[in-house]
Amino acid sequence: MQQDQAVYGDVQFLTGSPHRRAVLDALCAEPARPHELCAEIDATRTTIQRILAGFREREWVVKHDGDYRATVTGRRVCEQYEALHEEVTRARRFGPLAAHLGPDADDLPVAALEHGRLTVSEGGSPLAALSRFTEWLGAVEGDMRAVSPVVAQPFNEIGAELLSGDTRIEFVIDSAVLEQSKARYESELQFGVDHDQMTIYVHESPLSLGVALDDERCCVIAYDDGNNLKAILEAGDGELYDWASEVFERYRERSVPLPGLSDEGTTATEG
Repeated sequence: MQQDQAVYGDVQFLTGSPHRRAVLDALCAEPARPHELCAEIDATRTTIQRILAGFREREWVVKHDGDYRATVTGRRVCEQYEALHEEVTRARRFGPLAAHLGPDADDLPVAALEHGRLTVSEGGSPLAALSRFTEWLGAVEGDMRAVSPVVAQPFNEIGAELLSGDTRIEFVIDSAVLEQSKARYESELQFGVDHDQMTIYVHESPLSLGVALDDERCCVIAYDDGNNLKAILEAGDGELYDWASEVFERYRERSVPLPGLSDEGTTATEG
């Protein structure tokens, strides 16, 4: 326990000021003297001396002939801190997506957070993600597979345009979306049911995220509790595409085709 407290104290010391990270990073690059560090980091000499004393106490830095240099453990700490800093930066960026995807996205591949294109609806751009998803749908090539926990007229309109061509659509919705569609978009729902290029599946329990795939691209869509589109993550062929395909297949297997539902509202069975 005492060692854990000491380690925690070391972590607090390093992360307590951006100047400390900057000093350690500079000394990992090359040895330096306090006045050189002051010029590079724009900190007072007192601040630099205090940081160097803390690093020497922890044996991350040693002094030789007036120069300070990072030890092998100091360099290792610096490398790991940089990795943590990058990961926390990534977490802040992808937070609006991750917070609204639900538990079904717990196995979302980490590579998707490194290489995917993210669009987030924020205070200055509240409709950014919605606009981007609309653009994505408008550029669909080949057949499309999709899972959606919401229904909206713009998506109905784009779907109708796709069906006017050669696009085939497999679409998984949940029971709540079905009831909303019956109440608000009855003609559009019937159009989809009757069209020979579209198959609608209904999932009994609520869906927590959206996915859409065409022949070469995919996107993952996050909605808040008010069914507002908060973020969209896109990628081409790769880990995210494979993951989105698996999500779609899993939901489809647990759903039933809409024409197979009775008027009394028979719902999908869980697989």
